[in-house]
Amino acid sequence: MGNLIVKSDSSPQAERTALKADVVIVGSGAAASAAAVAAFSSGASVIILEKSMVVGGTSAKSGGQPWIPNNFALRKAGVKDDKKSCLRFMARGCYPQLYAADEPALGLPRYAYDLLEAYYDNASKAIDFFKKTGACEFIQSQPLLPDYVDHAPENKVLRGRLVAPTSPKAEPGLGADLIRQFHAWIAAKKIPMLTGHRVNRLLSNDGAVTGVEAVKPDGKTMSVIANLGVIFGSGGFTHNPELMLEFQKGPIYGGCAVITNTGDFIAIAQAAGAKLGNMHGAWGAEVPLEQALEFPSTPDDIWQPTGDSMVLVNKYGLRVVDEKRSYNDRAKVHFYWDPLEQEYPNQVLCMIYDQRTVDLYSGGLEPYPLPPPGSSADYVISGRTLPGLVKHIAARVEKLAPRIGNWRLSENFGANLRATIKRFNQFAEKGVDEDFHRGANPYDVEWQKAFFSVPAKGTKWPLGDVPNITMHPFTPRGPYYCILVAAGTLDTNGGPVINTRAQVMDAAGNPIPGLYGAGNCIRAPMPYYIAGGSTLGNALTFGYVAGMSATATLVKPKHTAKDSLHAHSK
Repeated sequence: MGNLIVKSDSSPQAERTALKADVVIVGSGAAASAAAVAAFSSGASVIILEKSMVVGGTSAKSGGQPWIPNNFALRKAGVKDDKKSCLRFMARGCYPQLYAADEPALGLPRYAYDLLEAYYDNASKAIDFFKKTGACEFIQSQPLLPDYVDHAPENKVLRGRLVAPTSPKAEPGLGADLIRQFHAWIAAKKIPMLTGHRVNRLLSNDGAVTGVEAVKPDGKTMSVIANLGVIFGSGGFTHNPELMLEFQKGPIYGGCAVITNTGDFIAIAQAAGAKLGNMHGAWGAEVPLEQALEFPSTPDDIWQPTGDSMVLVNKYGLRVVDEKRSYNDRAKVHFYWDPLEQEYPNQVLCMIYDQRTVDLYSGGLEPYPLPPPGSSADYVISGRTLPGLVKHIAARVEKLAPRIGNWRLSENFGANLRATIKRFNQFAEKGVDEDFHRGANPYDVEWQKAFFSVPAKGTKWPLGDVPNITMHPFTPRGPYYCILVAAGTLDTNGGPVINTRAQVMDAAGNPIPGLYGAGNCIRAPMPYYIAGGSTLGNALTFGYVAGMSATATLVKPKHTAKDSLHAHSK
């Protein structure tokens, strides 16, 4: 296809070199890649625009394993993942304040119910499609670990909905393996992927989206014309400080989303009249505060705090949460507002642990945020005694004062911390956490044993000498350690609202012709982290739906691989 010369609406006097394809896709992570495979396999020509010079987005550094109801592995094993039961679980987990089991839409607004139903209906189809086309091979994730909402009676299939992209060894892989496979397929089909191209606005004709304008690496703009539609899979707004302050629920300090996730699609879609939804929503996670202050795109999040002789305490030295619950649910504890003191007492939590935890687990499977054996991290605070640790924590907090508002340790922090550890030790001896039920449910125990508190080989500390594997008494002598922990995100999950065909909706509830969205740049169809893989499940499912919807009017394939765009003019 040849280059076109068009006039940009933003600068009527300037001519822009343009490219043209049936479907233009913005982003290169899971949602965008899924859309590209679906659209191209349906016979459309495709061009991909990626803002960063590095492809894959946050998906490339993620766990990479989507949550897929009624998937191929469950079906093969004869496990019935009944649609009605699964939808009840999804509704109960995502909208507990609305859920009514006997109502026609389970108590939800019809659009919310329809999106959950579309997730169930299309998730397994999407994975089967990617396997069939050769775009990505999936196997069942191992071990079979429980969903995050693990003790709701509506969850009839507690394990097995998580599937994984294959690694080069044909084993369950991660996000890098997901992106590697998708992008190898995209490259083999000669689908152009232009990096360093930041889309800044839509092109339209009588309200219908006809393409995009993008800023190239040299700073010049170009237009890309879309015959059938534009699909955004460009990530959330974790790294847009203004949007985070205006829309998120409480104090959030960065997250592990890639630094280019600044919510560009929100303003772009709003200019076309898009309706926004779930702007307060995010896939929450805890992050080391000091690491996030230095570099908001943290290398990882704290999936589950490492260790058994470990607690999280607030500014008053008090435990406030089951430390072994999922990262998304723990992160919400940071947003508690004290109406009397007019403060967020949990704005920062102190992860307190002892030498036993360091010796046992820092060399284990997934010890983050503990530094590996023989190394150190600036964000780790230590003290030879508990009073010494408290003194050093207070000094560190004062040093950080200009960057954390008025959060300071209470005068009673030290005394309360000693009482908290004494009470925790008593619970550990009995095996029952009377305050927060740590270790009482499957998620706590099974995820700890599988990944996050796996003892290093050759350790000499006793194991199994207390009844609750998630809790062990602190050692009576130091040293002791602290990591300041704050709320962050994997990414946000609010933005333009889509319908069940992944079409972006306007403020009046009508589809905007030619505009589609998937992944974290939109209002998530399943907005709560009810299970591992919810982020990737949303992205892959509705990326697939978007690609299929945008090409629904194609009668037959319009191209061969050699007909695809190969380059663009400088």
